[in-house]
Amino acid sequence: MLRAVLFFALCFMASSASAAPPERVVSLAPNLTQMVVALGGEDSLVAVTPFCEAAENITRLPGGIQPEAEAVLGLAPEVVLATSMTPAATREQLARLGLRVEVIDADSLGGIREAQHRLAGLLGVAAPTIPDSTKSAPGKSVALLFGADTGYSAGCGTHAHEILEAAGLRNIAAEAGGPWPQLGEEFLLAADPDVIIVADYGQADRESVLQILRAHPVRQHLAAVRAGRVVVFPAPVFSVPGPAALEAGAALRAEVEKL
Repeated sequence: MLRAVLFFALCFMASSASAAPPERVVSLAPNLTQMVVALGGEDSLVAVTPFCEAAENITRLPGGIQPEAEAVLGLAPEVVLATSMTPAATREQLARLGLRVEVIDADSLGGIREAQHRLAGLLGVAAPTIPDSTKSAPGKSVALLFGADTGYSAGCGTHAHEILEAAGLRNIAAEAGGPWPQLGEEFLLAADPDVIIVADYGQADRESVLQILRAHPVRQHLAAVRAGRVVVFPAPVFSVPGPAALEAGAALRAEVEKL
């Protein structure tokens, strides 16, 4: 009888220990790192990718989303956060080494919300209050460009497209086909969007972006460029499906209304 009691007690202790929030976490995705930080779990991060925004004292793993499994093992993490962008072979190798690998994808605004709730449960913190990003009725047409002199954009099937919808804008790239199309100059001229949003990764200001567009041999003829209906917006919210993306629609709508 005593042996049985001790057995069940040990099982309960093991179960409780396994349920405890992890104190050593490795993140292999910039968006998951952003979520952990936003949830107040940055102190649990022992390593992230070189592309992640986190404290400088946190180890950056060479290889990014595809690190050497032995290097990860050497950090003794209690859990490794990954997305399906990390190759299955790498994830399987980490698992074979005895590491707990949590694959959390977030390819849409709804997916970001679900990922944050899942991470909150994993980290043992309160689930975040997530702002509403309900679609607004489509109004002005818009061209989202990653850089004033490129044609790279975002179409259907991306969280960036959903941000534009949440801002009440009609994304012309939805007609271009594919989630990340490159818009040609003829396509831009034919669509002649009401507004141009330039996603900027640096510190470009609106005036410098307008100068580039007005000096472009084709884009200078767009009505939005001639009228100055151009918004410069942080590119990471469009390219990284993290917490900031959930608030971007409302912020973008406010910027467009200023034009």
